[in-house]
Amino acid sequence: MKILYTADIHGNEEFCKRLLKKAEDENADAIVIGGDLCPRNGDTIKEKINSQKHFLEKFLIPLFKEFKIKNKNREIYAIMGNDDFKVNLEILEKAEKNKILHSIHKESIKLNKLSIAGYSFVNPTPFRLKDWEKPDFEGDRLPTQLFNEEIRSVEKENGTIQEDLNGLKRLSNPKKTIYVIHAPPYNTKLDIVTTGTHVGSKAVRKFIEEEQPFLTLHGHIHESPRMSGSWHDKIGKTICINVGSSYPEDKLNCVIIDADKLDKIRYLELE
Repeated sequence: MKILYTADIHGNEEFCKRLLKKAEDENADAIVIGGDLCPRNGDTIKEKINSQKHFLEKFLIPLFKEFKIKNKNREIYAIMGNDDFKVNLEILEKAEKNKILHSIHKESIKLNKLSIAGYSFVNPTPFRLKDWEKPDFEGDRLPTQLFNEEIRSVEKENGTIQEDLNGLKRLSNPKKTIYVIHAPPYNTKLDIVTTGTHVGSKAVRKFIEEEQPFLTLHGHIHESPRMSGSWHDKIGKTICINVGSSYPEDKLNCVIIDADKLDKIRYLELE
């Protein structure tokens, strides 16, 4: 089972094309995208939502559909991230019904001898868009906010990341599951921002510590691998990965994972 993983493509069409070509070149069984699929174009909220809708409906889903026609045995798994407007999640769900991709937020799907499960919510950020934010634990305080307003494209979903992960773990055996979780675990090599501060999810870390999943794949903090010097870390026996982003450089960061040889994961920058 060979997996090609990336995250945080943010609507870069060339990155999407490179990703699919690499999947063919590597004979990958699965492509996994760990959130922040869409661009951040537009001045008003309506323009931003429509820009993301247009990207998904007119570019990404047709691109994936064409890929699937030529590669019937290769599967695509994706989640949204905190920069994606949740109102457009129905576009991914429709594509799943049409067997173009698997939308795996809060879902677990069989993947050969393993399972793959996804989770999009992140612990609260200082930013305005709150569609995909939840507290780690009940009673957590918000970090200092950069803006006075909150932006949501859908109604707020209550609950905590801890509660959601407790539900997700009941869908498949964590020790035989690859978890695609947009937020990286707290206090690792995967969650360091430019100030040197760790900003990852404490609930995600607790989940990994207690359940010891087969493998966890993350994104969200673009600069962390550059800040820490590593795109991977370990919590107990679990390997955790955040490939980061090379933006503004024209490189797509990704990894090739052989599920039978986790000690041989390859990091690539596709130009």
